[in-house]
Amino acid sequence: MASDLYVGKRLSFDGQLCTIRYRGDVKGTKGEWLGVEWDDPTRGKHSGASQCPTAGSFVRPTRKSDSPRSFVEALKAKYASDPFEDPDVEIVYVSQDKKRETIRISGKEVEEVGFDKIRKQLADLKELKIVILDGLRMSRPLATLRARCEATGVDAWPAELSDIKNTCPKAIELDLSRNLFEEWREVASICEQLDKLRSLRVDGNRFRDTTVSDAERMRCLTAFQHIKLLRLEETLLSWEEMANITTLFPTLTSFVASSNFYSTLTNHRLNPTITDLTFEDNSFTSLSSLGPITVLPSLQRLVLKSNKISSINDPGMPLPVFSSTVTEVDLSWNDFTTWSFIDGLAHVFPGLTALRISHNPLYQSLQAADGRALTAEDGYMLTLARLGNLTSLNYSPILPKERLNAESYYLSLIGRELTFAPPHLEKQILASHPRYKDLCEEYGEPVVNRGASSVNPNSLAARLIRFTFYLGESAKRALAQIGSDGKDAEKFEAEIPMSFTAYSLLGVVGKRFGIKPMSCRLVCETGDWMPAPRTDDMAEEYWDSEDSGEEEVKEKSGAESVMREVEIVPGTRAVGTWIDGMEAVVRVEMR
Repeated sequence: MASDLYVGKRLSFDGQLCTIRYRGDVKGTKGEWLGVEWDDPTRGKHSGASQCPTAGSFVRPTRKSDSPRSFVEALKAKYASDPFEDPDVEIVYVSQDKKRETIRISGKEVEEVGFDKIRKQLADLKELKIVILDGLRMSRPLATLRARCEATGVDAWPAELSDIKNTCPKAIELDLSRNLFEEWREVASICEQLDKLRSLRVDGNRFRDTTVSDAERMRCLTAFQHIKLLRLEETLLSWEEMANITTLFPTLTSFVASSNFYSTLTNHRLNPTITDLTFEDNSFTSLSSLGPITVLPSLQRLVLKSNKISSINDPGMPLPVFSSTVTEVDLSWNDFTTWSFIDGLAHVFPGLTALRISHNPLYQSLQAADGRALTAEDGYMLTLARLGNLTSLNYSPILPKERLNAESYYLSLIGRELTFAPPHLEKQILASHPRYKDLCEEYGEPVVNRGASSVNPNSLAARLIRFTFYLGESAKRALAQIGSDGKDAEKFEAEIPMSFTAYSLLGVVGKRFGIKPMSCRLVCETGDWMPAPRTDDMAEEYWDSEDSGEEEVKEKSGAESVMREVEIVPGTRAVGTWIDGMEAVVRVEMR
């Protein structure tokens, strides 16, 4: 058997990358086999038990593998090859005399304009700034320990290489994903020659060795000194290996370690210079699993999208607390189901101002304490109300008016929950709403009317609001103009489900009064009185008054109390979110 076929060697068969994981006999067969793990998890016919992984197959050592390429060969194959290779493009020569080509793209004939120019530009390799060499079977054996004679005592790859520097010296972004690299030295020996490199992507490679000697470490620090962004997705490296690699990048700020099947992190620390960290599509189930990254002193953005996070901390684990520098967190597409998780985020991320949290089970079946269903919009409002420092939610900026409405609505729901709960549960209920005290200081305590007249929250009556609708002056004038005196229909009462949308409520009102629904304005009279706003003249006259008492100022300014009114705006929002209580008086005006 060939001596160069060893466990950990990277191979390619018919364009499919794999790694040798076993070499030897297979029971029931003759001769030696290679047990290979395919990079593509959908390939393979054997579970392999301890010999071969799930996405694996047994192949004979004599099976011919695809030839590997050097960096320069891969670069020229991608950017400087003569044939125009594209599976969706068919080139047909019209005749032997004419050199003009007829080109069909996806079956449609098009005229060739500028293809030669594009080819020429790409072929000028020395001007390339973005180099993408994904899946081109690259390897670099001259930089591996296995390919060098250990008897010489040399523990670093050859110095003063210039093959890459002479080919594409202006590269700023480099993608080396899904190739045949086996040792991290191979990557370092490439980057060492690109002193303008700022972004490096090495996704989908399967390294058998990521260690570097002291001499190699110093060269790595120089090779990676300007790189700000590093992506290591789908590498299946251990967390220790991943963390050690980041320490080779002295100015690293953005690091992506998605799709590596992490469910917890060992106590190995990333480079402290990192400010943007992405763990998308891993297997974390709680925030406490991320303990080792809570110590990052400069972290600002953390992406945990598409994990399995359902709790703040696992049993017996301390509460994770991140640096106050973390202001942006993405927790979309996870598995949490309780509001206590949302409340806990304020403690885990004390500096949190921007949050993405959509597509979680919590928002799929929302219910209020009285049993009525809540909409996705309600979930949005309750989330921003529970997190007082948020300025952005699901990429949408939070306006002051939105926060006012959300916190008022949240406070009313707490009041409703207290109304229908036994008095001895009050402390327990308030403990589940950490912001209750702060909201009461801002807006006043909600009205809690306990007693025999309280409605059973599970009954139909608890899901109905008794509305009293009456015509305002503008509506009366509109009816008079169309020949209707409106005397028999100036007022009516109706019990409406809380889940009715504002659109549906307009339809009911329009039909009863004979008015086009969308021409109506529904103004809810809350019954709450507040001081009338002062005019600018009043404010200027009494702003600096020193000799007038408060009562005298009120008397002189003619300040009066006015009723607070809330307009039910047309839309899909449930009417129950506009009304505080089980009854409402609504004045109908015209737009």
